[in-house]
Amino acid sequence: MRTYLWFFLPLCIAAFARTARADDRPAPIQAATPDRPAAPVGARIRLDTPAPRRAVPRTYHLHDGFYLRTSLGFGDYAANFSDGNHPNEDFGEHGGSLSLDLLIGGSPSPGLSVGGALLLEPLFGADYDRGGSASHGGFATLIGPFIDGFPDPTRGWHVGGMLGLAGQSFQDVNAAGDKSTSAGGLGGAAWFGYDFWVAPEWSIGPELRLMAMRTSNTKDGDDISAWARSFTLGVSALFN
Repeated sequence: MRTYLWFFLPLCIAAFARTARADDRPAPIQAATPDRPAAPVGARIRLDTPAPRRAVPRTYHLHDGFYLRTSLGFGDYAANFSDGNHPNEDFGEHGGSLSLDLLIGGSPSPGLSVGGALLLEPLFGADYDRGGSASHGGFATLIGPFIDGFPDPTRGWHVGGMLGLAGQSFQDVNAAGDKSTSAGGLGGAAWFGYDFWVAPEWSIGPELRLMAMRTSNTKDGDDISAWARSFTLGVSALFN
């Protein structure tokens, strides 16, 4: 029995070694087919991905680019005049007004616009009071740089303001014949409103505007200074 064991033991060891060598052999290379072409020798799998493309900026219903605003409204206008040539004969002016605004500029960034503004405000049926009353006309003008901002560039809420040169014409009720005169100075305006989109670049909406100015006239022997203010509610059309 022991003789048989010594005979089968070398055979078992040889068979085990042959099986181990067979498991270590590399897997056979599969032949290329039309559906699966052969990979080139030494090729490596690329795991990198291409960089994402640049996002396309939004242009629809976005307040950006060229800025053009026109406004039409009606308001309440008042002014107080101090006459240095006629002590204790100051007078006031009050009446309805029509506002005509034109603003042109551009947007350095979405939602923010800057440019130049011209605000015109003719008066109709203004009453001048100095111990009595009389009805005359008048005119107020403001021109200068403006800024208008939209907290959300895709929506309609906006608030803006401007500073500039101011002028107004009025009736000097202290002069003979109630002559018409004018005065110049500085003024400013502020406004806010909401613009409803009606087209890709056009919007329309209500706007409330406040304008104030300080003017004076010392020509032709006059010595008149005035404070004036107006509140206007109107409709604004915007291309931006």
